[in-house]
Amino acid sequence: MRILFLTPRRIDDPRSGGTIKSAALLSFLERDHEVDVAAFRAPDADPWQRPNGETVTVPIERGRTGMNLARSYAAGVPLSIQRNRSREMRSQIERLTADRHHDVAFVDGWLMAQDLPEDFPGIRLLHEHNAEYVMWQRHAALETRRARRTLVRFEAGRVRRYERSILERFETVFVVSEPDRRALLELGEAPEDVRVLPNVPDPELAERPSLNPAPDPVLLFFATLSWPPNAEGLTRFIAEGFPPLLERIPKARLVVAGSGAPDALIRLAQRARGVEYAGPADDDERLYRRARCFVDVAVGGSGSRVKVLNALARGLPVVTTGEGAEGLDVLPGEHLLVADRPETMAGPAARVLTDEALWTSLANAGRALIRDRYVPEVAFAELATVLRVDQARPSS
Repeated sequence: MRILFLTPRRIDDPRSGGTIKSAALLSFLERDHEVDVAAFRAPDADPWQRPNGETVTVPIERGRTGMNLARSYAAGVPLSIQRNRSREMRSQIERLTADRHHDVAFVDGWLMAQDLPEDFPGIRLLHEHNAEYVMWQRHAALETRRARRTLVRFEAGRVRRYERSILERFETVFVVSEPDRRALLELGEAPEDVRVLPNVPDPELAERPSLNPAPDPVLLFFATLSWPPNAEGLTRFIAEGFPPLLERIPKARLVVAGSGAPDALIRLAQRARGVEYAGPADDDERLYRRARCFVDVAVGGSGSRVKVLNALARGLPVVTTGEGAEGLDVLPGEHLLVADRPETMAGPAARVLTDEALWTSLANAGRALIRDRYVPEVAFAELATVLRVDQARPSS
């Protein structure tokens, strides 16, 4: 089959959770099908060259400006949609679909649904990385400033209405977790065929040699720090969750790594006792080997956490919250430890830092889970099934 793959960013060098999943999906599709790709790129980035299939990359400037906000209100769409609007992208996709005659369009994320031509004649598949409206609702609940909370709640309503409006355009919608599946079905406009395609970790992590317990009591939080759920959760953990751990284990250290950290978060990490800001990290292996425990302190969000899957794949024990374990096929106490919220993670983290047998048990069980459940051949089985059924349908 010939597939058109629409994705909001280049995924030839995946670093964030979303790009890791998107890159894995593209690689999975390329095994058995001819795939053309259309993606956005930064204005100063080179075009993306792929060895197979046609590739279109369109430059875009995604400013969070007052002008874009005003334009989004005028157009009646969420700000995220307005920031990803491009006449050039629509023109390029119309050319691709006219010239290449695709059997299937795989729309990777809600941002790209607006770019699929209304008259596309093939099968339409949508992959939702999150139930977007749920993520915005949770974001609003975390806001402490009244005016900003009101603004975010209003935006959550706009996201909900827009997300509902695009679902009916697709024969099949894929989500990353069962909670997200239920959330989309609650909108009332989702197609009957809503299936789960779990997130997967960076596939290379599970192939590395097993770790040994690090000698020092080091916690690691490694994530995209520009994402508000990560930044908010880390701020709370540094202020309220980490100090109780220091009372138990005075030599404990928290290493914070990742790109896009706001200046205020950097300053907080640099002045907090026992916290080390490592900044963007090109060598993730050095971080994993130095740490004895991965802590997922993010709050809010939706879907499931690729950073948790990455740590499990590497064999590094994980302490997270109920939100962090949401949507993952994990058993608390067997694959990872779960606290009520970031502020109460000191107890479980202390156990991992000091209990050798627990460390080994969690490391082995987490890695085995990834190899059994979170490899593309297993995680993406529903996608393969849908494509086989569509391929077997007689043409009209």
